[in-house]
Amino acid sequence: MDKPIPQSVLKASGVVGTWVHDHWAGRLSLSGSFPRLLGLDPVMAARGVPLAAFLDRTHPDDRIRMENYLYAVGAMGGPVEAEFRTCDSLSGIRTLVMRGRIERDPTGSVAQGCGIAIDRTDEQVAGLAQAELIMNRMAEHVIALRGLAQTLRRPVLIERVEQLMVAVGFELARFVPEPEDELLH
Repeated sequence: MDKPIPQSVLKASGVVGTWVHDHWAGRLSLSGSFPRLLGLDPVMAARGVPLAAFLDRTHPDDRIRMENYLYAVGAMGGPVEAEFRTCDSLSGIRTLVMRGRIERDPTGSVAQGCGIAIDRTDEQVAGLAQAELIMNRMAEHVIALRGLAQTLRRPVLIERVEQLMVAVGFELARFVPEPEDELLH
């Protein structure tokens, strides 16, 4: 007999809850901490919230894409994998993924969909931190290259290395938070 999956394993995998989508009623039922990450009342979300309430909690830049995707996959059935950001002021902007499947009934009509929700925010933050470290290492190397090119007194090499320095500088600037971002923390 299969044992249930321990909650610690699900949490370590980033699973924050489950979802059930009743396509024809236009409602989503959410469990676990998934509703809280969206800023929804967990009791109401467990009973089912209108798709519009879910979409209202989706980041404005992702809202139309998510709405179109959910309607399309709801009409066709099949696997679901949708990544989106939240816009809840209490939990901040989070990156979530809904994975699952929209099933069809024996007549071929779309029945309901269900799946899990995964929080990928920490994973993305770690990826950005790694990218920033790599860019800093590149900056150190290009600074060293500039010194070597100047020692050789080769104007063409110096110019190309300086162009590379500018490009690396622009990439590093992408990691500097905007002033309005700092107000959120």
